[in-house]
Amino acid sequence: MTFKKAILAISAGALLFGITSANASEWTPKNNVEFIVPYSAGGGSDLNARALAEAIRENQLMEQNLLILNRPGGSGAVGNTYVASKEGDGSTIMTFNSGQMMSTISNDAAIKLESITPLGTLALDTLMLAVKVDASTTTFEELLAAANKDPLKITVGGTSRGSEDNLVFSLLNKPAGKTLQYVPFNGSADVLSALLGGHVNAGIFNPSEIAPQVEAGSVRVLGSFSAERLPGVFEDVPTFAELGYIEAVFEMFRGYAGPPNMTQEMIDFWNGVLGGAAQSEQWLKDVEAKGLIPTYLDAEESKRFWQKEEQRYVELLGELSGSN
Repeated sequence: MTFKKAILAISAGALLFGITSANASEWTPKNNVEFIVPYSAGGGSDLNARALAEAIRENQLMEQNLLILNRPGGSGAVGNTYVASKEGDGSTIMTFNSGQMMSTISNDAAIKLESITPLGTLALDTLMLAVKVDASTTTFEELLAAANKDPLKITVGGTSRGSEDNLVFSLLNKPAGKTLQYVPFNGSADVLSALLGGHVNAGIFNPSEIAPQVEAGSVRVLGSFSAERLPGVFEDVPTFAELGYIEAVFEMFRGYAGPPNMTQEMIDFWNGVLGGAAQSEQWLKDVEAKGLIPTYLDAEESKRFWQKEEQRYVELLGELSGSN
């Protein structure tokens, strides 16, 4: 919480720096920009990228078009590798979040944080546990009671092992007696299909991934891994800390990165674009609607923040590996 407050405290200054940097930048993309999403369409990263692209377009923050290209596979590794191969190319960017970083650590991937160029962070995100609206378990206590009656029969879907979904599952399952069973999928869209199809009892999702289903009345959220309750459609959803699981708190960054060896002029350009988007009405409305926490860090601040997060994830994932 202390570090989170520190991030929010410097957001205003960082935003002004980003906009100033854009005005000073002499470099601009000559062609359309490839905006890589290393996950399938419909997931949290995809929705985030499309909202950002719309905010940039509506506010005319750059002349070129952003072409969103989904390159799923390997828990983000396919997209990461593609962007890392475009060395020095300021016309290629990608979404980069906690899940991607965790995957590079847990899978010992060739492409890690040092292989890319941090460009900015625009929000913090969290995760939630949801069931079908017609499920017999309407609270987490009821879900846990069912698991206690028949250990490992109650299944919880999430993205691949070693992901942020797997981590928060462990933060919850360990104090709950390890009676729940984790079922990994390639992406959140697959988790949602499995949940709605009755193939798993519950699923772990970002707020943006599950909000439409909550509004449509097809799922019920049992709890949030956020530090505080989220607004809007989630205002009545308790945090797991409220339910007594004080260690089950996890908030992630949603950022953007480019290939290695980008010039300072390229970085300045993206500081300006991302900084402008961060204060736009469209972006702030989208952030609120999806239960995100508005937070802006420029390229240099993101680099420092991500490096600290990388160290934290190494420790958490080490604990997760030791508990399996």
